[in-house]
Amino acid sequence: MQFNAALTGDAATLARQHGEMLARLPATVHAFILVELEKWPMLFGPEQRYQRALLEHLSRVPTGELDQAVSGIGRIEAESGVNRLGERNPARFQDEAQALLRKRGLIVDWRGEVDGFFQKVDPVLEATLYAADARRRLVVQLYGGGIAVQRDRLWKRFKGVGLRLPLNLEGTNATEPFLQALFGAGEPGRGGPALFAAAIESAPLDAWLIESHEALHALWKMSKTSETSETSGRNDRGTSSASLTGLSYDRLRSYRDDLTRALNRKIQSGVESPQAFAAYARSLQIVPPAGTLLYAPDILLAFVRDVLISGNGTLLMNNTFVEWAAIQALRRAQPRILVTRFGVRDRLKPFSSMVLFSQPRATDQIPVAQDPVGSFIDVEQLSYYVWLNAEKNPAYRKKTLYLFLAEGVDEMLAIRSDAPIAAQSGLTPARLSDVHATMAQWLGVSVPNGSGRPIVEILQ
Repeated sequence: MQFNAALTGDAATLARQHGEMLARLPATVHAFILVELEKWPMLFGPEQRYQRALLEHLSRVPTGELDQAVSGIGRIEAESGVNRLGERNPARFQDEAQALLRKRGLIVDWRGEVDGFFQKVDPVLEATLYAADARRRLVVQLYGGGIAVQRDRLWKRFKGVGLRLPLNLEGTNATEPFLQALFGAGEPGRGGPALFAAAIESAPLDAWLIESHEALHALWKMSKTSETSETSGRNDRGTSSASLTGLSYDRLRSYRDDLTRALNRKIQSGVESPQAFAAYARSLQIVPPAGTLLYAPDILLAFVRDVLISGNGTLLMNNTFVEWAAIQALRRAQPRILVTRFGVRDRLKPFSSMVLFSQPRATDQIPVAQDPVGSFIDVEQLSYYVWLNAEKNPAYRKKTLYLFLAEGVDEMLAIRSDAPIAAQSGLTPARLSDVHATMAQWLGVSVPNGSGRPIVEILQ
């Protein structure tokens, strides 16, 4: 089937180079690839590399082998009538094909065949895209102060996994000194904690801070150059070495309100279908106020919009936003450093809390009350999901150190994806500066004026 895809630049070149192979694919797979290529300017580097590797690999597969590999998908397309659809726009074809497959009761069979096809293809691509000697990665998950941590249940889902290490928190129990000791003070003239400044090497998407409130953003002291670029809003390309990627649910408040109002107006005016509403949501070009994001290229603005409209509850609950944004960042941008900080969420309100895109009347509003206990229950599950999704990703598998800390709690959980860390007793409590030195040595970065010593039990 021939599609009329709106492709430009590298995406158009790739489609032309591999046109013969694409024409041999079942229509649903062909359309899927073209839809991804249409997103090319808004794809992160790892996503672009995957699409390029996929096309090159499939073009190298002998014709007979490729035909055999996709025969199950083609059979279901013929049985359902998908191969007789006349729509030439790949995105609209996808919608029509999905609707027809559901109508014929074949959607599950079709998904099974597609999954089976990519389960054979992806390991080949992973071997190409992810070298065994690739740089190490770091994922740090923090429970912010105010969360009602239950020590006997802390990180319970990781029972038997990793090393629980006692901490000496003398002088660092409060949030600000805790974070400063953990990540280090800002470097004069460079801005930001030295650990991040050394690691990102002028690549803002290499380090992400994702949090419910603003403590991590407050820690990141921008240099004069970065402060100037931050205020430029949409045109900021984050070229300074002091820039990194930061997302804060609280800092996005006005953006979330604008997005909710726009979606509510669309609902009130009427929508043709769920697909049409989704397309409208993806087309919105709402820009956060200047300074909301530490780094604000168009690709990140689109990322934030998609996180808020696609995640279940991300518009309503701060910690759900943190979890879903982190998972999408791991999957799509694959940063070398990811730091999440969960916080206390508001108590859920009956019914009105769960009405998406609603604009409640003033008389319907219920006073806001925080829920420290419910927040702990939530983040125990959410932080586990973040770890689980990272471990599924070949970019992080066998290359990552995971650290879990709760502000004010004198214990830390450390997990290495490349080797088990045996549980030990009688360990000397580590200072947060020691944790900082451990992260730096794991990443292979130099941190000047560091007072801590790397924790041997984690690095050995």
